Amino acid sequence: MLEEEGTVVRVHADMVEVVTRKKSACGSCAAKNGCGTSLVEGLFPQRTRSFRASNEVLAKEGDRVIIGLDENALQIASMLVYLAPLLGLIAGAMAGSWLGAQISTGQQELFSILAGIGGFWGSLFVVRSCSDALSRKHAYQARVLRVLPEEKPVVTVMDLHGVSKG
Repeated sequence: MLEEEGTVVRVHADMVEVVTRKKSACGSCAAKNGCGTSLVEGLFPQRTRSFRASNEVLAKEGDRVIIGLDENALQIASMLVYLAPLLGLIAGAMAGSWLGAQISTGQQELFSILAGIGGFWGSLFVVRSCSDALSRKHAYQARVLRVLPEEKPVVTVMDLHGVSKG
């Protein structure tokens, strides 16, 4: 289970909107001054992200929570988003190349390019419809795992000599 800490900003029936702070490894890396990732990150200063998550623990607005997402669901969704368009492009290009050879007009490359673009766009429509269907399934939805306890401010009492008690 992938977990992230966030704050509930809105409650909608059995769902909550949770804002998380974006974490970056660039701050602790020794090569951050010469790294391209660090430079690109500086161009996009978005530090928070908002998620909708199922609220099975009845978190309230303002609560600090841990949200989670199943790793298998993330892997399947990633394969759908990245692999399907690539396969659509390749399958379209191959089909266009075959069709161009069958027609034998000497424009085999043009058929391949156009069919590849068509296969890519067609696969994007398939990905969109599949992602809509998957987002309604419980396993593919982020959920609030637990509510974190409120942080109590630490109060120290100093005696007359400046020594901390407590």
